[in-house]
Amino acid sequence: MNLINIAMTGLNANRVALEVTAQNVANINTPGYSRQQALTASIGGAKQDSLSAGMGVEVTSIRRVTDGFLVKQLWSTNSSASYAAGYTTSMGHLENTLGADGFSLSTGLDSMFAALNDATTKPESQPLRQQIINEAEALSRRFNALNDALHNQHKDMSDQRTAAVSHANSLLGNIAAVNQQIMEMKGAGGHSAQLLDTRDLLIGELSTVMEVKTTEQGDGTVQVTLASGQPLVMGGEAGQLKAIPDPNDSYMASLQVEFGKQSFAINGSVGGQLGALNDYQTEVLKPNQVAINDMARALADEFNTVLATGTDLNGDAGTPLFSYDPSNPAASLTITDITASELALSSDGTPGNSDVLKRLIEISNKPVDVTGFGNVSLNDAFTAMVGETAIKARQAHSDYEAKLDMNQQALAQRNNLSAVSSDEEAGNVMTFANAHNANMKVISTANELFNSVLQLF
Repeated sequence: MNLINIAMTGLNANRVALEVTAQNVANINTPGYSRQQALTASIGGAKQDSLSAGMGVEVTSIRRVTDGFLVKQLWSTNSSASYAAGYTTSMGHLENTLGADGFSLSTGLDSMFAALNDATTKPESQPLRQQIINEAEALSRRFNALNDALHNQHKDMSDQRTAAVSHANSLLGNIAAVNQQIMEMKGAGGHSAQLLDTRDLLIGELSTVMEVKTTEQGDGTVQVTLASGQPLVMGGEAGQLKAIPDPNDSYMASLQVEFGKQSFAINGSVGGQLGALNDYQTEVLKPNQVAINDMARALADEFNTVLATGTDLNGDAGTPLFSYDPSNPAASLTITDITASELALSSDGTPGNSDVLKRLIEISNKPVDVTGFGNVSLNDAFTAMVGETAIKARQAHSDYEAKLDMNQQALAQRNNLSAVSSDEEAGNVMTFANAHNANMKVISTANELFNSVLQLF
């Protein structure tokens, strides 16, 4: 009887729908899972039978509920938020470093020039002269400590880059492997929803490391490239990122993609975590290191030049107070083995004469050339560096909050469409279960009708 056959198709269709619902409920907490729907269509009746209402229902496919635009928007905001997070973290670390008492060059400069001013009351005083040497040593140590702090952050940036490149390469290999599985499953006519979710999750993770673009292919695979076009994944093949150290600075590096036997240079920022690392090093950290080296060099040169014009208490020509390695002034700045009596604070060696001492004090306001800050006094240069860093740190944090909000909105939009809703699935269970039971009732009714017909004979 057609009645039973029609009801059987209804039982099968609603059974499949219940299985899909069960799968959704089972994966309600699975990261990256996209809910599924059983799509059904009516089976038409025989062409020659005008009184046939149809032959029931069939499941035409199981749909993975997703929207490519929303997914790509999520990936894009992942990159932006990751970049902003990395940049604001680095800026915050630098701001804290420059603002710490132990690293403050302004404090050290103020203390040294205060010692020089104190010595004007009695230039021949051994304790006051020794205080100048002590403060000079303390100031040089501040330069050393600040340089070490920036150097350590510079090295940490390099270590983070190495880890990020390794992580990206692992993700690229996994994406290519999933691409291959999807292609094979599509060829065999299988259902690849789980693999598609896995691939989306992998690409989403990759997008936090660097900004990527994707293009769907006819065989079910996806082509992944950098925003600037260099290939990363094509079908089942994956490229490899390489960080090439700068010959002049081993903690800096340029990126390139090796795909097969070809190498593609990457110019400019790649976005995401890698982009933030490179941009912070290039735009902030390195320039500040250069400026601090300029300040250390200028401090030593200015003091040593003025002292060379004087005569010490022993009647000898003035000797340098500071020494440094020209290749890295801030790291190597130190004081010489000069003694208190060897400080040439007078042009003629007269104990009470402090004309050279006064010229040393004038250095506090003397403009010197500091890269990135122009001709300014040493104190003003460091103050400007601290102020500029504070402004950039606030801007970076504001940018991070804005980008994070955009990322959360994109995630919410994706989840509103694709994530599993317990309330919706609970309703589906009732709907499909009731439909399943209704079809069972049809079969039961059909059997009763059939039995009634048999009883007529």
